[in-house]
Amino acid sequence: MKGKYPREYFKNPNINKSLEEIWDDIDAYSGEFFEDETDLHKKIDFIIPLPPLNYKNKITKGVVFSQGMEYLLKLYPRLQEIFFCGAYTMWSSYSWCDKADFYLTCYENKAREEYYKNKYPNKRNIIFVPLQDADFTNEYIMAPTFYEAKTIDVLTVSTPLEVKNLPILAQAIKIYEQKYNTTPKVTFILGSNLITKDSNGKLDYSNELERNKNQLRQVEEILGDSINKIDFIPYANYYDLAKYYSSAKCCVLTSLIEGKNRSLNEAMSCNTPVVVFKQHNQWARGNHPIFFGNSGELVEEFTPEALADTLYKVINNYKNYDARKNYLLNNGRKNFINKLLSCIPYYKENIPDYKEGYIHENLWIDLACQENYQLGFYQFLYGKNSVIQHARGLERIDFLVKFFYSRFGIK
Repeated sequence: MKGKYPREYFKNPNINKSLEEIWDDIDAYSGEFFEDETDLHKKIDFIIPLPPLNYKNKITKGVVFSQGMEYLLKLYPRLQEIFFCGAYTMWSSYSWCDKADFYLTCYENKAREEYYKNKYPNKRNIIFVPLQDADFTNEYIMAPTFYEAKTIDVLTVSTPLEVKNLPILAQAIKIYEQKYNTTPKVTFILGSNLITKDSNGKLDYSNELERNKNQLRQVEEILGDSINKIDFIPYANYYDLAKYYSSAKCCVLTSLIEGKNRSLNEAMSCNTPVVVFKQHNQWARGNHPIFFGNSGELVEEFTPEALADTLYKVINNYKNYDARKNYLLNNGRKNFINKLLSCIPYYKENIPDYKEGYIHENLWIDLACQENYQLGFYQFLYGKNSVIQHARGLERIDFLVKFFYSRFGIK
């Protein structure tokens, strides 16, 4: 992760700069993992939505994407012989990787893409795909759980980073209490193994990073005695998250700028409506929506009172939203692979009987996948054998690259 973190954007939706200057500020920071950031190498992902295939005397490349692709292409210079290699950054910037075949760019924003490629003509041939790793959410793992009661009014799944703006949610809760004469049942999942609870249920974040401690202190100061009514969960296992989302009447995100937020995808996939400031990633998104259909509500103003009012509306009308239906119409892994391959001309030209938007139903791919990996394509896509689909950390990535190299005769 390198560059200038644009903190001036965290709490200000009205930046007094030209749009081009704002785009430059966004791209001045990358949430990628680089060669010299050795402490992050254990977190590098290597995600394969489509493997390389060899069937009926025809070989086709697979697709892989990573937030450490620049370093991986240095480690494995022949990787692009069998994969289209995509780079992404866990931010709304464009990748800094010059050698990638494609970028996952979060959103479709043609004006921004044109500006960027004019500024960096060496990247003009890189394909821009309006997705990010968060869009690869497995909609069958993140799904409504059986007969889960709606015991949570407001859920937020967010690390206590400054960019997440958790204090404004604390302010909204206090206003909600005063304005509507009731305290909503709120659950904060903080996603940090450095935070614990003592025997009395009090949050202990003494081992957290100092910048995160400051955010939690602000939350405590704002809430005052109401802090005892909030259920803080230091860390939740991934496979337990669907239970929390399904128990919530809404899931709230309070950041103004970041990458593609994973909790929004997960909540909607669990049929939980979302609440987001309408200015969320406004400069990177252009006209691309934050969510589709009546999947939740946009908070019109970046104020705690506007947030409190919107939460009240959703909490009292949560049954009126169709979050999962709208999500599945536009997102999930089937839509992910179709959108991705439709952006890469190679597949239209090389996959037998290719039909745009229906790659998940392509018989040649399914037969090839079964013959090559003893899995149907659906099974591969949804991680039935995750060992050959997703690796994290250089040791596991090395094993997986060598597995595919050996299958396709690369030494």
